[in-house]
Amino acid sequence: MARIKNFSNIINNVFVIHDTMFPVYIIRGQKKILVDCSILSKGPRIEEILENILQDDKINTVLLTHSHYDHTGACAYLQATHNFEILASQRTREILQNPKAIEFIDKLNQGFFRILGQDSKTHVTMPENIVTVHEGDKIPVSPSQWLQVYETPGHSRCSLSFLLQPENILFPGDAAGIIEKDRTIKPLFLSSYTQYIASIKKLSGLDAEILALPHNMIIKGRKKIQAFFRRALVEAQKLKDKIFHELQINTDSNAIAEKLLAKEYSFPTVDGPREAQLINLSAMVKSIYFELVKTVE
Repeated sequence: MARIKNFSNIINNVFVIHDTMFPVYIIRGQKKILVDCSILSKGPRIEEILENILQDDKINTVLLTHSHYDHTGACAYLQATHNFEILASQRTREILQNPKAIEFIDKLNQGFFRILGQDSKTHVTMPENIVTVHEGDKIPVSPSQWLQVYETPGHSRCSLSFLLQPENILFPGDAAGIIEKDRTIKPLFLSSYTQYIASIKKLSGLDAEILALPHNMIIKGRKKIQAFFRRALVEAQKLKDKIFHELQINTDSNAIAEKLLAKEYSFPTVDGPREAQLINLSAMVKSIYFELVKTVE
C-alpha cells in the first residue's frame, strides 16, 4: 500500500498538511504563514511537517479564522518554537487572553486526546503577540501577493475569512459550515443564523478559485465552489426549519440539541467531544429562538 504524503503543494507557494479532520495550510512567501493551528494533540506532527516544508525557516504569522478549540488548540505549543505573531479578530483576541476561556479550550482539547486514544502530557496555554485585523485589511505575503481580510460572523462572533490574492484561494474557516467526506454539509450557525446566511452569500460573491476548508477537503474550481455555497445555504435553511419546528413544541435548547445530535449528527466525519457537539447544537437552537421565535412572540 502506498504511503500517504504528509503534505502537498496546492498551488505555487501554498501547501496543505494532510489530516482528514484538521488540515492546516501554509503560505511560503517572504512571510511564512500558517492558517489556523488545529488541536493540541496534532501539534507535534504539525511541527515536524513544518520543518520539512520550511527547511531552516520558521512560521512568522498565524491567521486565526476564529477562536474555537479545534482551530486554536496548538497555537501556544507551536508559538514556543516559531515565535510567530497571531492575526485575529478583536473578539478572538479577547477570548484568547481570558484565562477561563483558555481553561475551557484546554478541557475540550484534553477530550480529543481521549477520543484519539492518546495520553496527554501537555495543556493549552495562553498564546502571546495577538494582533487584531479587520474587514478590508491587507496582509502582505510577498511583493505581489497578499491576503484580504473579511469579517464573516455567524458561525461565531469572532469569525474572519482570508482571500489570498492573486491566486484567489479562500480560507473561510467554518463560516459556511462543515462538508463531510460523503459531501453532506453540516451547518454551524452558532452565534447568529441571520449573519451566517449573510456571510455565506458574501463569501460566494468573492469568486474564489480554490476553497481551502479547515475540515476534510479542498474544493477547486469556481463552479464547484459556487455549488458548495448554494448547498450550504440550502442546508442551513433546512436545519433552521427543523429547529423552528421543534421550538414550537418545546423551547428547551438542551433537549432539542440532544435530539438533533441523535438524528442529524450521529456519525460525523469531523468527530469531537460530545460536550462540544452539544454546545454547538444548543447554540444554533438559541440562535433560531432569539432571532426568529422570540421576536414574533
